[in-house]
Amino acid sequence: GLKPSELINRGTGSEGPTELRYNAHVSFSVMQEAMNNLEKVTNRRKAVVWVGEGYDFKPFQDARLGLSDPNSPFLQNQGNAMRNNQDDGGGSQIDPMLTQQKQNETFSDADLSYELAEITRAANRANTTIYTIDPRGLIAGADIDEQVDPQQWNSYVRKSQDSMRVLAEETGGIAVVNMNNFDKALKEIDNASSDYYVLGYYSSNADLTQRRRKIDVKVVRKDVDVFSRKEYVLKTPKPVSPPPAPAPRR
Repeated sequence: GLKPSELINRGTGSEGPTELRYNAHVSFSVMQEAMNNLEKVTNRRKAVVWVGEGYDFKPFQDARLGLSDPNSPFLQNQGNAMRNNQDDGGGSQIDPMLTQQKQNETFSDADLSYELAEITRAANRANTTIYTIDPRGLIAGADIDEQVDPQQWNSYVRKSQDSMRVLAEETGGIAVVNMNNFDKALKEIDNASSDYYVLGYYSSNADLTQRRRKIDVKVVRKDVDVFSRKEYVLKTPKPVSPPPAPAPRR
């Protein structure tokens, strides 16, 4: 993972921090390929342990773009801050390029949600449960060497942890975030992967246009916790190629 100061002071593309996006897309591409391979393994339960610090496509946005209070002790990006506070004789004004950049990043959260949804859909089709582990453990505040606004830091931590929760909860797994007791969590993952029942069924819904299928698992036994996937999504059917045109008669 990148430090807050690295995210704030490194290059930003049209959609946000370029290096951060690249690293995330590499992870997602690898996981998509893994799910495609796991889908070929049938009649058994499969589990993936995903270790990472979570994802946020527009972290520390105001700090990166120099839109924070210029008198703030947490201001790091001096270059954008100077551009932001240009004076044309009538007082300071916001650089329109920075305003445009902030607008460009408006849909970053939606982009991340789409990426995570693609992973969880692939995992559910492959009958694979994802367990996520945040190695940062219990998070209080930023490192003392990182001069980061506390509100922006808390927002970054929350969004990055939520992304790990989505991957786990949408596939019936457990998110090990904001805790230091990894032994207990790993034992739970081991138990869930060692002793289990595989329940299968054939859907009676033949309508392929209804691609999203809900799943609700209930048990009559009391005092138990049920972890299961909530839905699965059918693959988009491949377009049928039209038959070749008959050769003209001579």
